[in-house]
Amino acid sequence: MANRIITDKEDEQEELVQEEKPKEASKLTSAMQKMADFDFNISKEWMTRQIPFALFIIILLLIHIYNVHTTERIIRKTDTLNKEIKELRSEYITILSELMSESKQSTVAKKLDTLGIKELISPPIKITY
Repeated sequence: MANRIITDKEDEQEELVQEEKPKEASKLTSAMQKMADFDFNISKEWMTRQIPFALFIIILLLIHIYNVHTTERIIRKTDTLNKEIKELRSEYITILSELMSESKQSTVAKKLDTLGIKELISPPIKITY
């Protein structure tokens, strides 16, 4: 090519040949063009190829639904247990205060007085041997 003399006609013909070659569109461009034209060729073979993917998506959705229900059940259970803990704590405090008031010396002395047992007036004596 370096030793050839190029004429204007040959140069124009080469340009025309180069212009006549259509550029190959990439797969992405053709897919985008089909989506823009709403030209979806859905065939039976394409549908059968997509069945495993659809089943995978369905399984993921079922797992998600199960997970949501399980977490809601756990949240409800923790709420009821927290309410029960509060009730038991208040019952514990009530019983503890009643026990403290019942174990006072004056209250015990009143209860024993009905049985005929009197409170000692003198302090107890230590017996040594």
